[in-house]
Amino acid sequence: MFEIIHIVLKWIKPLIGCTILVGIISAAVSMMMPNYYQSTVVFQPMNPGLLDRSIFSKDGTSKPIYMFGTKTDIDRIISLSKSSSMLSWVDKTFDLMKHYEINVDDELAGFKMGEKFNSNFSIMKNAQGAVDLSIMDTNPILARDIANNMALRLDSLNRELIVGKKRDQVAILKKEVDHKKAIVSKLTTDLTQMIKSNPSDTVTSSILRKQLEGTIGDLETATTSYDQSKAITEQNLSTLYYFEMATAAKKKSKPVRSLLVLGAMAFTFFLLLFLAIFVEKFKEYQKALA
Repeated sequence: MFEIIHIVLKWIKPLIGCTILVGIISAAVSMMMPNYYQSTVVFQPMNPGLLDRSIFSKDGTSKPIYMFGTKTDIDRIISLSKSSSMLSWVDKTFDLMKHYEINVDDELAGFKMGEKFNSNFSIMKNAQGAVDLSIMDTNPILARDIANNMALRLDSLNRELIVGKKRDQVAILKKEVDHKKAIVSKLTTDLTQMIKSNPSDTVTSSILRKQLEGTIGDLETATTSYDQSKAITEQNLSTLYYFEMATAAKKKSKPVRSLLVLGAMAFTFFLLLFLAIFVEKFKEYQKALA
């Protein structure tokens, strides 16, 4: 320990001089670095079960169901936000190529744009279980607009994924309703003709009447399912609950110039100290060999 202190005192002038010089250089470099501002949207995906016709009960009351989605729903949102289609949409909407000053004729233009955007974009689940979508940019207004519009776009894509499958179900239920209606119409016609042509045949009439009643019951059930499912798909509901929309930041998020300067100075000091120790030890080793 005392030996190290002795070496530090011996090399104190070059150590301090080089450290201060690096501090001045790093300060100058950091001043030339642009300021980045961060805007964040906080939201949580809804439970897809809220768009399920099973929430309707036979007695007309609604079944209790959780408002917020699960980890699976959050993972789906995160996957959508990181998709190539989302990146393409952001690029076209906000002209990122021009904003990032990337030559569109460059073969790697798309890759460079993606790298630049992804380095300033983050989305993650926070400690409260909600999702934080953050954008950093040198323009605080643009950062706010990209964050808010990405959240709205995610809402639209998520809704289309959920409702798209339910539209398929509605189409199937519509065919079932039409089929039941055709059977009811045929049984009604057959029963009417049977009564007119052979009114004394009560056995056959009774069988047809029971078949008709059963089919009407099936038709009512299918119609109810169809109406409920169709009503749900026609609702333009948001699939995200927004707790906080992004605002234009007034304070920069990076660079933290003081940390950059102090970090560069500390690194330089300890690196030179290590070299000084190495040089002194090497001199002792040479003397021992002599």
